This record gives sequence, C-alpha cells and structure tokens, in this order.
Amino acid sequence: MFANDRLWDEAVVIEGDRQVIRVQSTRDALLCLKNHWPIQDGPAGQTAKSVCEQGLTSDDDPAFARRAFIEAAKEAGFRVNSWTAA
Repeated sequence: MFANDRLWDEAVVIEGDRQVIRVQSTRDALLCLKNHWPIQDGPAGQTAKSVCEQGLTSDDDPAFARRAFIEAAKEAGFRVNSWTAA
C-alpha cells in the first residue's frame, strides 16, 4: 500500500510540545498517524487514517486526506501551520 503516494498541493506542519513534523502527502500523513500520534482512539484520527488509506488506493482528491489530517491534528492538540485553510 505504501508504494503509492499522493502529494498535496501544500505541506502541513504540525507542532507538538517536543516535535515538529512536516507532512506533504497522503502517505506521510498515514505514517504520521500510525507512528507519531499521541491519541489512538480519537474520532477525527480514525477518520483520517481511513481517508488516507482509501486515498492511497483510489483516485480520490488528495485534498480530502489533507483536510482529514488537519482535523485529526487539531483533535490531538497539535498546532497546525499552513499557508492556506484546510
């Protein structure tokens, strides 16, 4: 599944207390959600994982995964930095 990727039009930078992560694609987002997420059972996080997994295996617009990832980041308490809105 991770052999394919969907680049986003604009990267998202999330900041936690001890980390800053730059996410620029659907694959990056999914790996971040699986490996660096402070809460595993939040509804926005679960939705983002599902949207990212689907986005890697379909022709869905990558913007869907980007928006879902931003919502999950907010739910998890990250500061979200982006030049445009979700």
